[in-house]
Amino acid sequence: MDTSLSKKIALRGLLIAAVTGATMLSVPVPGFRLYFNFGEGIIYTAAILLGPAWGAAAGGIGASLADILLGYPLWAPFTLIIKGAEGFITGKLGKKSAVFGIISGATVMTAGYTTMAGILYGWAAAPVELITDLIQCSMGAGIALMLMPPLKKALFRTGRQEK
Repeated sequence: MDTSLSKKIALRGLLIAAVTGATMLSVPVPGFRLYFNFGEGIIYTAAILLGPAWGAAAGGIGASLADILLGYPLWAPFTLIIKGAEGFITGKLGKKSAVFGIISGATVMTAGYTTMAGILYGWAAAPVELITDLIQCSMGAGIALMLMPPLKKALFRTGRQEK
């Protein structure tokens, strides 16, 4: 196997694991089967620095694994699609403007989860989900915007940036 392919596979695995771990640093929302987590920062960072395919893989696979491990298996297939789309959109639209990419990805994520919470738990859960997601995305944006400059410098220095 080509070493660059091996490195790509290893890096994707690490990003998926990082999203899983950051998502598992969660705070349940009392009264609902919802939780607040820290995975967004890793998804946004991976998507903007490495591109849409990387963001989609890290977001979709990593976050859905966390759903399963945290005892929310009902959410895993929805998470795979919603967080995968969030990572893809962030990476695709974040090429020119990281902030625009993050806002676009966050919009996809909040719309997807708010809709699913309403369908699964009744529309009274939708505002709670929306507020939780907006806070989560804002914190994730802050984390990503802080992580990106030093990581970008390291990627360019080693010649590893790919999109």
